[in-house]
Amino acid sequence: MSLTSFEFLALIAIGVFVYYLIPKKWQWIELLILSLIFYFETGIPYTIVYLLISVATAYLSTMWMAHTKYTEASKGIFAVAVAAVAVNAGIWFVLKCRELWMLPLSVLGIEDTRVGLHLVAALGMGYYTLQIIGYIIDCYWGNAIPQKNPFKLFLFAAYFPQMITGPVSRYSQLESLYEAHRFEYHNIAFGSQRILWGFVKKLVLAERVGVIVTAITSAPDIYRGFYSWIAILLYPIQMYADFSGCMDIVIGVSELFGIRLAENFNNPFFSRTSQEFWQRWHITLGAWAKDYLLFPLLKSDPMVCFGKAARKRFGRNRGKYLVNLVGMFVLWMGIGIWHGGVRYIVGVSLWYWVILMLGELLSPAFVRLTDAMSIKTQSFAWHVFQSLRTYLIYSVGAVFFRMP
Repeated sequence: MSLTSFEFLALIAIGVFVYYLIPKKWQWIELLILSLIFYFETGIPYTIVYLLISVATAYLSTMWMAHTKYTEASKGIFAVAVAAVAVNAGIWFVLKCRELWMLPLSVLGIEDTRVGLHLVAALGMGYYTLQIIGYIIDCYWGNAIPQKNPFKLFLFAAYFPQMITGPVSRYSQLESLYEAHRFEYHNIAFGSQRILWGFVKKLVLAERVGVIVTAITSAPDIYRGFYSWIAILLYPIQMYADFSGCMDIVIGVSELFGIRLAENFNNPFFSRTSQEFWQRWHITLGAWAKDYLLFPLLKSDPMVCFGKAARKRFGRNRGKYLVNLVGMFVLWMGIGIWHGGVRYIVGVSLWYWVILMLGELLSPAFVRLTDAMSIKTQSFAWHVFQSLRTYLIYSVGAVFFRMP
């Protein structure tokens, strides 16, 4: 059941109709039922076991944290939190990143069939795993109150509109799942408009551009040189229209139920730098990686000690740059690994880590160069040049998404 299928639209129409007829205290139960129907119709049924394990791990660990917070056993809260995160990350890594962990085995001549693992990743595993891990960490930090109802926690992880394409939601953002929602005309009107706009992006723009890109990339021996660049420069448009179109459908569907999801795109192709681009593209993934990966790393004792040693040895500015260099490497490696393959590590992790770190390192030289050339950095023409440059940088990295 895809987001653009008749079955999905029928499920939504019936679901919204029933949602506003039943008692408001039962609305979250209907959302849970709709999520289960969507899961079993879209994904492989047995993979729900992985989702149940993730939710059960999060529920038991956070309940234990809540009950032992002010007791002598509270010293073990950190170990429990780490174990719960490790279980979720481990299941995800084994199922979604087979290419990575099979790489050293393939070097030794060991094939998939000899390992004996033929498991399939669960629907939306990349998204719900991040949500569950974020929830566990938030409960450990005291930023969230553990959910006592395991079925409500399951709904948080498996809320059906965001299962396929996200966004990566925080628990605090989805607590409205359990609230009562009365029928409001503007929710239906604006939600329907958002869904229609998503269909236009996906079925009109992405599909049409995709025909050209597929024709060129499927015959590289025929279409070379100039034609290759046409595919390289058009593919980001196809990817954006498809991905953001799905997000429009997801956000619109959720709005029909009176639930607001976080925006995931903000006109990324108007970005003037690669750093700004990633603040506008897949916003929730970048925000998650910063809050739960980068910032904890930078605040950790080893990194604090490394920062002090680097500043003492190389000076304040260079020492700070070295710390940022290490932190950003971990951040981008995490994002690349999350996508699940070696080519993503190249096209996302290494590519953007090098681009951003070089940009930061050479920023003073660029400022002097633009001053020497008397470039008006606030002019419209300069802004257009910066946006085109940023688009080209992204297009090169996106090649690794399109070509196996």
